[in-house]
This record gives sequence, structure tokens and C-alpha cells, in this order.
Amino acid sequence: MSTKNRALLHATLIRQIRRFIAGTILFNQKIADREGLSLTDMQCIGVLDLLGPSTPGKLAECTGLTTGGVTVMLDRLEKAGFVKRERNPNDRRSVLVHVNPKRLQKMPAYYAEINAQMENILSEMPVSDIETVIEFFSRCNSIRTSEVL
Repeated sequence: MSTKNRALLHATLIRQIRRFIAGTILFNQKIADREGLSLTDMQCIGVLDLLGPSTPGKLAECTGLTTGGVTVMLDRLEKAGFVKRERNPNDRRSVLVHVNPKRLQKMPAYYAEINAQMENILSEMPVSDIETVIEFFSRCNSIRTSEVL
């Protein structure tokens, strides 16, 4: 493959990734609006879903927010019933933040259609292609200096 064709292929892929990210952010904003949340609040819930119970310090590290900003966000999320803070059994000076599974029960419904469409796309792809995509995203995620997820 020529250098020119490879450069075009790279540019096309990067553009598709940008479109995917933008679409995901805008879709999540609609869900956040329906739930009366900010996009950052939604992402915090998503981070907790990926990490499991976490300290506010870990959430600050993952989100890029200050610890004060995380405290304010957690106050909002706890008041709305999305999260609960409990004593950390490994460090009595800190707390662990847990998502409230009952409060999140309707969230999967927002994603049902898009998840079904993604499943259709994946079911048509060869396993080797899926493995390549997984490797690609794993490598992309590893280059972030603040990668903690």
C-alpha cells in the first residue's frame, strides 16, 4: 500500500472515531437530560460501573475533576439516589461510592436499541476482525497519560 493511500486510510479511520465519539457524547447528553443529570454526572456513573465501588479520590483521578468537584457531584448524585457513600472497610478515614442498582434499572432501556444494532454488526464480523478492534482500542486506551480505567 502506498504511503498516500495509508495516510488517507488513517485520516478516514480517525474521522470515523471522532464521529463515533461525538455521537456517543450527544446520545449520552440526551439520556442525562431525561434523567435530570449533567453529562459529567452520567460519566461518573459510567466510571463507577466500570470500576465498581471507588473512593472519591479515584473518581477525581478518573474524571479529571478536583476532589472538591467530585464531592459536589457526589452530593448531587446521592441526593438524586444514583449513588451511595459508605465507609471504606479497608480505610476508616475514607468512603467508597457505590451506584444504586435500583435507581439505574431503567438506564439499560435507553441503550437497548443501539446495543441490539451493535450486536447485529458484531455478529456479522469475523472473530479475527473483532479481536483486531479490541486490540486497537486497548492500545488506544493505554496511551492516555491519565488512564486509570
